[in-house]
Amino acid sequence: MGKRNRACEECHRLKIKCDVNTSQLKACERCSRNGLECVPAAPRLQRDRINQLEAQIEQLKLALSDQSSNDTPSRSPEKPVEDQNQYILSYLDARVSLRKQQDLLYFFRHQVSAVWPVVRISMDLDQIRVKSPILLMSVLAFTCTHNMQGTDLEVHDDLVRETMRVLGDEVIGRGQRSIELVQALLLSAFWSKNTRKGQQASCYQVVQLAVDMAIDLGIAGFAWQPSPAAYFCRLEDATSLEGRRTWLACYVALSTCSVDMRRLNAVPWDAHLQECLSFLESTGEALDLLLCQIVRITQLIQVILGELHLFRLATFVDGNEYGTHSTMENLKNKVDAWTTQLPPLLATSSTLRVLRHVAMVHIYEVVLHTQTNKPSFAAPYIPARIPVKDFPTPINMIPPLRSALEALVHHCHAVIDSATNMDPALVLSLPTFSFAPTVVYSLFVLVTTLAASTSPGNTYGQCLIRDHLQIEQCGAKLRRLTGGMRSLDPTMSCWTSRLFDATGWLEEWYNDYATILHRYEAYLTI
Repeated sequence: MGKRNRACEECHRLKIKCDVNTSQLKACERCSRNGLECVPAAPRLQRDRINQLEAQIEQLKLALSDQSSNDTPSRSPEKPVEDQNQYILSYLDARVSLRKQQDLLYFFRHQVSAVWPVVRISMDLDQIRVKSPILLMSVLAFTCTHNMQGTDLEVHDDLVRETMRVLGDEVIGRGQRSIELVQALLLSAFWSKNTRKGQQASCYQVVQLAVDMAIDLGIAGFAWQPSPAAYFCRLEDATSLEGRRTWLACYVALSTCSVDMRRLNAVPWDAHLQECLSFLESTGEALDLLLCQIVRITQLIQVILGELHLFRLATFVDGNEYGTHSTMENLKNKVDAWTTQLPPLLATSSTLRVLRHVAMVHIYEVVLHTQTNKPSFAAPYIPARIPVKDFPTPINMIPPLRSALEALVHHCHAVIDSATNMDPALVLSLPTFSFAPTVVYSLFVLVTTLAASTSPGNTYGQCLIRDHLQIEQCGAKLRRLTGGMRSLDPTMSCWTSRLFDATGWLEEWYNDYATILHRYEAYLTI
């Protein structure tokens, strides 16, 4: 009897010796004796793979059995992509008519993308329904008001919640990665909404998910390493137009988080971002040019906060030192240089005008800082955070400090004037996450300047006159803008409406503060 190189399947299963005749064509003695087919056993790795495939077949059989017993589309994250897409379209069609979907998609292209082109959709409704249903769902849920949807308020809220659930299932449950998902996440963050029944994911968390997915896809450039699980899935071309545009949009979103929370940007400006910017500028498309200028001023604001140490809350920069004002002057020159290089067709952009003045407010904000009050200038911008007892009190103010205080007031007014002169419909189209908070921030700084200049014992009142701050006039302008937005969004389904409506605290706070100040001044005259 001779030995075979590999035991047969039956002997391998029983773990016994397999003896065959010298001819390799003959069966082993045990298989011959029992009338069994004698097949050489597969290698171990191949057997493991066969076992895996058999297990997957059994799982698919069970999934098909469960699906056939259910009349409605399954909401399980394990369902195939085709079923998931069909569920999304069925869900949308049951709540928003095809005609309305077409109208809202047209609105997104020609109104929303026209003022904040971080996501571009070139497909018509039929194409996007087939290729990118999740992106369509995000457009319908987040970028238009409840009034525009023409649905019941409960349906609007359910659409927002369901869109976030679908995104969560795709990204977390199923571990999917695609540019479409990155864009859908960005839309849900930039035009973040909340419902009347429970909290949704924080826009800051959603931005981080979008950025991490972009890195895993490879559109962030090869300087950024993907997660270990995604190392073999870098399927997207980092040099594609859509990839470059989406990565720049991620940078804008992450920079907004950085400025709001006063934390260092996790994705600093690098050569790949500069390459993406230059490539989009070379295409010459009007909307890409607008996106590039939004990116440029966003990156410049990052430079401002970095050079003035606004990200380092424990680092004090004295606004009454000549060295500080030299740095501020250099930064002002950079903002002015950016303004002069704007393409002619963007020179009158209200959006860019607001962002320019916001950058200047950040430059001059430092004159209000003390060693302990810097955290107060991070979001949220509410009355409770105004440092009414913690302001600089320089005895001998240097001339640049006086000029800086006047410039700070001027640029705060310019932000509020530029925003309140906009069409309310345009303001509602701008992102809640990036635009509305900048206006509220400028208002917060203006009110803080008022408190600093009128606080008992403060010296800023020597160069700032209370009436010149025009707090009451600013409040009236914001009320008019809010009224216009509420006529378009009566249920305040858009967070922009809510943020501007919340500036009503200004009038109440100002009246209370003015009363206290009047009593104090009356006491001094006794």
